[in-house]
Amino acid sequence: MRPTKYWWFVILAMLISIPLVFAVHDEDKGPEKFGRYEFKEQDIKVATDECDAGGKPGPEFVPTVRDDEPNLALLKDAKPEASSQLEGWCPRRHCIEYLNDGFYNNCRSWIIGTIPGWAQIDIGDVANVNRIYFASDHSQGFLDRTTADFDILVATTKADANSDANTWKKVYTHKGDPVSKTTEFTFKDVEARWLRLHIRANGGARVDEIEIYGGKDPMDVEPKEKFTTTWARIKTE
Repeated sequence: MRPTKYWWFVILAMLISIPLVFAVHDEDKGPEKFGRYEFKEQDIKVATDECDAGGKPGPEFVPTVRDDEPNLALLKDAKPEASSQLEGWCPRRHCIEYLNDGFYNNCRSWIIGTIPGWAQIDIGDVANVNRIYFASDHSQGFLDRTTADFDILVATTKADANSDANTWKKVYTHKGDPVSKTTEFTFKDVEARWLRLHIRANGGARVDEIEIYGGKDPMDVEPKEKFTTTWARIKTE
């Protein structure tokens, strides 16, 4: 009996020592395509296996479509970039590529290294945009590293490293409540290929995902030149 009881204590201790990875909202996986457009692969098993959650919620799906609009940040060819990232964590957590990897929460987030600085998404072609979503930590497992002082910038021809360059257009300025939960920010319709969050203040700002929206019809994310060519062809037929 004693050896049996002993092994039960060993097993219990091992289970307690294993970091928990769990979901809070349990979002469903969105469609893999929207019209002719394909989204990035969202393999939640791989994301969860790679996740260093530290006992906090693990990866949860980011929507590929909201309100019949495609998440342009999750298009297959969309690319993330940033001015810096927190050293010593990636790939366990806080990598630039986690800005639009399709998963929420801390272990799949980006944290800025040097402020002021920026994070941006290249959606691949010029498209109509009018709103974004982002949070510090979607699950609210962590309440630190929020940002309350930032601009949303867009560009169509060049993603200059300098956010003050005239190739950037400022579409939104936020100086108010810290952004902790997943929050929507809206602005007037504008054409953009690159969308940037320029962060001016707050220590160690974290962004767990950038979502970009702007068109209900898949044709709205067609490059302007192609769209014009299509209509020119229709008018001559």
